[in-house]
Amino acid sequence: MINRYLMALMVAALFACGGGKEQNEEENSGLNSRDEIRLKQYQVQGAKIYATYCANCHQQDGKGLASLYPPLAGADYLLENLPRAACIIKNGQSKEIEVNGVTYNQMMPGNPITNLEVAEVLTYIANAWGNEAGLVGVKDVDKWIDECEEN
Repeated sequence: MINRYLMALMVAALFACGGGKEQNEEENSGLNSRDEIRLKQYQVQGAKIYATYCANCHQQDGKGLASLYPPLAGADYLLENLPRAACIIKNGQSKEIEVNGVTYNQMMPGNPITNLEVAEVLTYIANAWGNEAGLVGVKDVDKWIDECEEN
């Protein structure tokens, strides 16, 4: 009798463990496991880079600083202009910029970081605070940086 009970318990456990796989595959159908890992790695590294170079002005919560520095959280400009954002992160910005209907004219210095680090920090800010842009690859950033316009 105990053997039947244990057998039934094992069968139930096997079925219970297998059910989540299909759901998990459906949820992540847009990314393969390699891209998922890279996305997580970029977000972790990007958060560190953000804390070092960006948070003083754009704040830890990405909401910016009043009328001086634009928000990154929910920023229409960021999500609609990832190539331009990569250029601004790398080379700085001295022109006027409009974010969420507000005009900002504060200069932003360029950052002494590699294109990989630009991809990491851009992946972080493009997926933090409610933003959802996915992985920003270093090959894309390489191309965008090569095509940057005057600041």
